[in-house]
Amino acid sequence: MNDYYDYLPLEEYESELATRKYWDDAGAEWKMSSIETKLLLLATFVRRGGKLNRVINSYAKGRERTYRVTIQHCVMSYIAKLMGSNDYFLRIILLSKREVIELLTELLKANVMIESYNNYHYKQYPDECTIKCINKNDDSILVDIEKRHKQAYPDETIQQKRRRVNKWISGCLW
Repeated sequence: MNDYYDYLPLEEYESELATRKYWDDAGAEWKMSSIETKLLLLATFVRRGGKLNRVINSYAKGRERTYRVTIQHCVMSYIAKLMGSNDYFLRIILLSKREVIELLTELLKANVMIESYNNYHYKQYPDECTIKCINKNDDSILVDIEKRHKQAYPDETIQQKRRRVNKWISGCLW
């Protein structure tokens, strides 16, 4: 990996990730790096023990609703990229916020690998590397989280599921 991100204190790494560059796909900052680079840096963070929930909550805190809505879009973009499609959306919106973050975290740990360096100065040019998302179209991590959800909420009603889905659709999960 890269010395800068491997040894950056987690608190500093967390504040670097809690920006529009990672959680606002409508902003100009989003376009400053590729989704692959974002995935690589997020994966490095979670592998080092960082908590994505803290990062997202730090970014969302005090923001207007429109900014919080974009977080969901970004999270789903990351998950779709890691799983190889958006085909899982209807299953994912049945999960809680915590479970969705758990899904993203586990996908980052399992699927993001550096494929090659296009430039040996990775420390200076992180966008010059390419990564490979392995296990695309493998829903085993999602299946495990769904099983744990069913065990935790065995008596969940249709109305409770609808409320959670409505939160997703109305964009107010965060």
